Amino acid sequence: MAKDDKNKDKKKDKGHEEIVDLAGRIGARPSEPEGATPPALVPPEPPPAPTRLDGPIPSAPRPRLVPAKEDRVQSAMIQKALAEETQKAEPAIPSPRAAPGPGEVDLVVTPLPTPDDWHRFELALRKVRGVGQLRTEYYRHGVLKVRVSYQGTDRLAAALRTGIPGYRVRVIGEDRATLQILVTSDGDERRPG
Repeated sequence: MAKDDKNKDKKKDKGHEEIVDLAGRIGARPSEPEGATPPALVPPEPPPAPTRLDGPIPSAPRPRLVPAKEDRVQSAMIQKALAEETQKAEPAIPSPRAAPGPGEVDLVVTPLPTPDDWHRFELALRKVRGVGQLRTEYYRHGVLKVRVSYQGTDRLAAALRTGIPGYRVRVIGEDRATLQILVTSDGDERRPG
């Protein structure tokens, strides 16, 4: 027990140690002791003036207030050219594609995914009764446009529904000069999947 009493005495002695002011540690100003006079406030010295590194450009051209004779002549030429350009009517650019002539029809065929399919379809189309000359207009992204000369008693749509060997035809659009069709080959229908 004697040890316990000594430890209690030591703890009591530590409680009377000097008081530490924590205000200075957290950013507050330390308090002035009572009776002390505050030190005289001396104004801080102003920082030195910054050194300038910029300045006027010594070779900057001065703007002319009165245009020179060359400027007036050039301005007049530009105005004259603009006036002439707006007065002239440009001729229309001739289109390489003209409307189908008498006895001709534009035939738009889809889907023909490869150039081989396109070629096979053209060969089969030549076998249809009444179809004459074929002229390919374009082939893009599985769509073929062909100008067909046709001489027959029926409309071309009726002839295509019944007459293209190896293909089944479904007409999806028709007017006086254009015929749009969907085609499936007989080989496609027989393939599984």
